[in-house]
Amino acid sequence: MKQIYSDQDPIDQQEQAKRQDDQLSVLFGRETVQQARLLDVADLNLNEEMTGFITAGLTRLKQLRNHPGAQQDMVNKMAQGERLLLCMWIMDMGLLEKIRD
Repeated sequence: MKQIYSDQDPIDQQEQAKRQDDQLSVLFGRETVQQARLLDVADLNLNEEMTGFITAGLTRLKQLRNHPGAQQDMVNKMAQGERLLLCMWIMDMGLLEKIRD
């Protein structure tokens, strides 16, 4: 599991990561979240197409913030690689609160 330096108690960090994973699993599915935990977004060789997809996906999820069913439909229509990329970005950048209802 990726760790970021913090003065926060390691148990609190683990609990926070579990809560985040549970919430992301509702949107992206447990398997996608588990895969995203194993990868580091910093290791990706992001290209223009990928960054455009991330930007568009985040924008749309924020627009649908109060419509979890519509968010779920949007994510379900994505290819697995797209879901994984967007999930990783939300996870690593701490953006979950900005897209949740």
